[in-house]
Amino acid sequence: MKYSNLREEIVGCCRLMAAKALVAGTEGNLSARDKDDTILVTPSGMNKGEIEPEMLVRLSLDGKVLEGDLEPTSEKFMHLLFYRRRPGVGGVAHGHPIFCTAFAAAHQALPENILPELIATIGDIPLVPYGRPSSAKLADALSPYCCKHNVFLLQNHGATAVGKTVLEAYQRLEVVEAYAKTVWAASALGGVKPLPKPAIDDLPSPTFP
Repeated sequence: MKYSNLREEIVGCCRLMAAKALVAGTEGNLSARDKDDTILVTPSGMNKGEIEPEMLVRLSLDGKVLEGDLEPTSEKFMHLLFYRRRPGVGGVAHGHPIFCTAFAAAHQALPENILPELIATIGDIPLVPYGRPSSAKLADALSPYCCKHNVFLLQNHGATAVGKTVLEAYQRLEVVEAYAKTVWAASALGGVKPLPKPAIDDLPSPTFP
C-alpha cells in the first residue's frame, strides 16, 4: 500500500488496526518520526477507524506540542522513549490484540525459536513488567528492553511494536498477534515445539533499528 505523505500513512495504519481488531473502542495509538525529527502521534480518546490526517498531533522529542488542536495520546511517554533511544525507529504501534493481550494478562511470555520467519525478522518478544498505562511509569518499565527487541508484550496491558516506518511497526504487531494465536491453537495439539539449534543458527538475525 502506498501513501502520499506521512500523515496518510499513519491514518492508513490506524484504520488497519481497527479493521484487524488489534484495538477496540478508543484503545491503541500510533506514531511516526518525520524528516525534521519531530513526531506525529494519534490524538487521545479517538477511535482509530475514525481518525483523519488533520487530527494528528506533532510533538518535539521532549514531548512539547508543536502542532495540533487535540490532546496527544496519553501513551506519548512510551512512544518518545523509542524515538529518543533508537535513532533508526521511524514508527511505533501500540494495541490490545486479543491473543497477545491474553498472554500478557496471564504473565506468560510467547515461546522463542518456533517460527523461522519470526526468528529472522522480529526476534525474541519480551514480557515487560507492568507499568501504569498513560504514564511515564510504562516508559520506565520498557526502558531496559527498548533497544534489544522489536515487539514487546506489556503485562496486563497489550503489545507494542517498533519499525523503520509506522507501517512496518503495524505489520509487526499484526504478525505477532497471528503468532500468539498460533501458539494458543497449538496448545490443543500438545504445544509448540522449538526448532533445533542448527536450524536456528542457519537463519539470518533480525535487525534492531
